[in-house]
Amino acid sequence: MNLRAFDPAHVVAAHMVVLVAVIHLALGVSNWLAYLSAGILVPPDLRWPLFVLSGVALVVGLLAAVGGAKRRPLYVGGIVLMILYVGGYFAWHASGHRPLFFLGPGTHHGGSTLAYLAAHVVAGPVETLALASETVLAALLGYLLYRI
Repeated sequence: MNLRAFDPAHVVAAHMVVLVAVIHLALGVSNWLAYLSAGILVPPDLRWPLFVLSGVALVVGLLAAVGGAKRRPLYVGGIVLMILYVGGYFAWHASGHRPLFFLGPGTHHGGSTLAYLAAHVVAGPVETLALASETVLAALLGYLLYRI
C-alpha cells in the first residue's frame, strides 16, 4: 500500500462525513422510533425522517466517492446538505421551534433573535458538535471542489 497516495484532505473529509452521518442518523432514528412506537408513521416533526434520509444520503455519497464516482456532484451535494443542516437549525430556532418550520404553533424565548440564535450555537454538546462538524465539512468540501 502506498501511503503517499492518501490525500489528508480526503481522509479528514471522509471522517467528517461519517461523524455528521452518525449524528443525524442517531438523532433521526431514535426520535422517529419514539413516534413509531406510539403508532405514528409520519411524525408531526419532520426533522426526524429528514435526518434519517439525509444521513443515509451522506453514507451513500461517501461510498460512491470511495467507489470512484465523479467527485464534483458529490462535493456540491455535500456542501448543499451542510448548508441546509446549519441553515435549517437556525431557521427552526428562529421560527420558534415550529415542527414544520414556519407552520404550526411555536415558542420563542423572548429577547433579540440574534442573541437567541447565538445562544443555540452552544445549546448543548450535540448541537455544538453537529454545527462545528457540518461547518468544517462544508469548508473541506468547498476546498476539495476548488482543487478539482
